[in-house]
Amino acid sequence: MKLLILPIAIAAVSTLGANTSVLFDGKNLKAFELAKNSWEIEADGSMVCRMQETKDKNGKVRLRGMGYIWTKVDYSDFELTLSYKLSSGANSGVFYRADKSNPVQAGFEIQLMDNEGFQKNAKRELPPRKLNGSFYDGVAATKDYSKPVGQWNTLRLVCDGPEVTLHINDGKCFSVNVDDWTTSGKNPDGSTNKFKMALKDFPRKGRIGFQNHGQVVWFKDIRIKTL
Repeated sequence: MKLLILPIAIAAVSTLGANTSVLFDGKNLKAFELAKNSWEIEADGSMVCRMQETKDKNGKVRLRGMGYIWTKVDYSDFELTLSYKLSSGANSGVFYRADKSNPVQAGFEIQLMDNEGFQKNAKRELPPRKLNGSFYDGVAATKDYSKPVGQWNTLRLVCDGPEVTLHINDGKCFSVNVDDWTTSGKNPDGSTNKFKMALKDFPRKGRIGFQNHGQVVWFKDIRIKTL
């Protein structure tokens, strides 16, 4: 009996792992393209964008992230899982199916943000479709499922054809069909967005990228399963 069971168990493990890749396990950044010395691995096995001081036009010193980090491989249909942690006032995002040369106008984005801290610092209120867990500038998250600043969150993104679904900490933030976005600059509910092309015409295959807007954000345990 043991001889019969063992091959079946091995086959099951092999099948489960066939389409799954570890993009980041805390040891190296070999799966990514990044500017030299722009991202680093911390002692807890997370990756974080390095910050540098710059001066604005008024001479005020500000911190600026040192660039995006992109997968070396294009992905179309997949399940992406990871953990992330925000610093106070953080504004970041995860791009997917993106053209890394023009991610804002040729790539989808999940907004990751400390809603309260960022809006307080910016002294302005953002529309819900630009807050944490949103289908950025397209659909607001059903709820802010994130944990308090400084705590780790889990994220699961599934892209399957036109269907895109996001969970944060097991809460469903959104589930959309991008084919519903038929007009440039406009969402299905009639609200406006910043996109010059209808989202239905955005690439269905592209890079996955992690963004930094000038506040510290950490990522770890990044895995992807192709569908």
